[in-house]
Amino acid sequence: MFNEYDNVRNPMLGAYLLWSFVLGYFSEKNEATPLEELFIVLPMTLKEDIAEQIKSTNKTSGMRAMSDKFMKTDVLKNDLISNLHNDIQNMKGITAMSLAEAVKAGLVSIDVETNKIFPLELRKRNKESANVLRMGKNAEKLGKWCAVMDLMQIEEILKVRF
Repeated sequence: MFNEYDNVRNPMLGAYLLWSFVLGYFSEKNEATPLEELFIVLPMTLKEDIAEQIKSTNKTSGMRAMSDKFMKTDVLKNDLISNLHNDIQNMKGITAMSLAEAVKAGLVSIDVETNKIFPLELRKRNKESANVLRMGKNAEKLGKWCAVMDLMQIEEILKVRF
């Protein structure tokens, strides 16, 4: 199912993407990220078609505008959003391993009382390859979008259940 990016599914890349998402969320809302929201990051940033729509959507337009693009006749890939819930389920393991790596690397920490993730490292890293930086920017943008919505709104837009 995930053949198009099996070669990049590794916990260290995932840790970087989760950290980028948490940074985006924190920069927008100045609050820790709900744990549940991390599970959309890898399926959305590693799947090329979804990542391209995130990249091409202005930060100010928001997640709904990105999601609506899948219904346009020039894109017409609404099955990608429809399958996102299954993708999240299939990638829970790699997301959990990536979160563990992010904690070990000192990028994020978990508040076990609230189940929220907050960044420990606030400086952006620019030494990664151009592809990794692009994925990180997408994850950060996704974090900013999620920061201005509640879980129910995210579920509605992405057709997922947390």
